[in-house]
Amino acid sequence: MTERPPGGLHLQISKLLVFLLVAAIAATGALLIAVFIGLTDAPRGGPGPNGMPPPPPDLRSLEIIPVVTGLFVLSWLAALVVFVRDQVLLRLRQQQPVTGPGGVSREELTGLLAGLRTELAADRERDNEALSEVLSERLAQLTGEYGEQRETDGYLNGMRMATTGDPSAGNVRSLRRPPPPR
Repeated sequence: MTERPPGGLHLQISKLLVFLLVAAIAATGALLIAVFIGLTDAPRGGPGPNGMPPPPPDLRSLEIIPVVTGLFVLSWLAALVVFVRDQVLLRLRQQQPVTGPGGVSREELTGLLAGLRTELAADRERDNEALSEVLSERLAQLTGEYGEQRETDGYLNGMRMATTGDPSAGNVRSLRRPPPPR
């Protein structure tokens, strides 16, 4: 990138500025045409009938001039605002420091962030492994307790049925539900 002299003029031209300049030039042309047509449209006649003054000029063609003038002013004002915005952004971009906060260059900052990301990923992996280990131990413990409870319930139900002598199917609970009839 070539260095520009500090006093040199550099125009930052954005797509928005080009569009607004085209619109402003079109509004200028429309205003010139409206004024030209409005001023040349009024016929100059002689005196009216019976020595009366001439009729007033037809001002209907001049009704469009305020509207076109408003478009003219707004379009050039918008172009000026966008031009100033682009220049301010250019100056801000030129004044950005090469180093980041704390005197760290962009490359060093990128390296530090990459190191921090790898450290965070390692911490997350270590936490996931510890959580997985705790969850697997707890799941094994709950499964064992459930099995023992089912075994105890089955033994107690069997002893109850043996003492009552009435093997009714209502007291037996199956682990799986029977499929619904079709």
